[in-house]
Amino acid sequence: MKKIEYGDVNKFLVSIGIVLVTLAILAPYLFLKEDFGLYLEQEKLMKLQDPIKALIKDKQNKIILIQEYLPLISLTLLGLGALSIIVGLFRWFRRQSKIDEKFDKEIVKLDLEVTALRPEEIKRKAEDEASEIEAEEGANSTSPTITTSNIYREYLRIEDEITSVFERYNSRNFKVLSQQKIGDRFEVDLILRATSTKFSDRIVEIKYFRSSVHLTMLQRSLFQLSKLSDYYKDTTNKLLVPVLLIVYKSENITGKKLTHYKERLLSYSKEIEH
Repeated sequence: MKKIEYGDVNKFLVSIGIVLVTLAILAPYLFLKEDFGLYLEQEKLMKLQDPIKALIKDKQNKIILIQEYLPLISLTLLGLGALSIIVGLFRWFRRQSKIDEKFDKEIVKLDLEVTALRPEEIKRKAEDEASEIEAEEGANSTSPTITTSNIYREYLRIEDEITSVFERYNSRNFKVLSQQKIGDRFEVDLILRATSTKFSDRIVEIKYFRSSVHLTMLQRSLFQLSKLSDYYKDTTNKLLVPVLLIVYKSENITGKKLTHYKERLLSYSKEIEH
């Protein structure tokens, strides 16, 4: 059985309150507007059998009784509805203030853990990526490979372009942080830091392939993202959605290969989770 969330109870109280207030307003109007089928001409009434007359008389008495207590019923519904709304909103706002306070503390903690990479660290990080690409392509291709320095510049360009896409989107829900270090253990290409409790942070790892996609590199990246995700949650107490963004040249990768890569990576990611 699914556990009832604290916030769901407050929403329920507010919803019930709104229903009761609506009934308190509509009930008198609808009641007084309705004739309840009691409007009969004297001649027609006299032609009815005695049991039918008794039923009509009994119905009249009950309606008169309800109408007598209708203001009290309406005021009671209005009071209960207003009370339910007030209690629900008070509990809701109090709970939200605690959530916001917790979120602010997490942001402060995150600011202490996350710092921007220095220019020399960015250069070294990109060169390491370029060297890894060059090594993979040299081992899996007979075509001439370009130099590490050229791959390094191309890799930085692609990272900058992707970062610019996120920045131009200008989302109010996320703050874009590129080339960041988390603690002293992890260097990441991009962090999308949530600005409200409605969203989780995202860490985007960019992998660029100029000729063909290399599964070994992607598997290492997934494993690294898994370790980073655990460290991030434990250190900052914030939820995280890791994202592996693969950039490739479409003329070198077929749809069939992409499906194969997707299946392999999905299988590997499940192994990591276990």
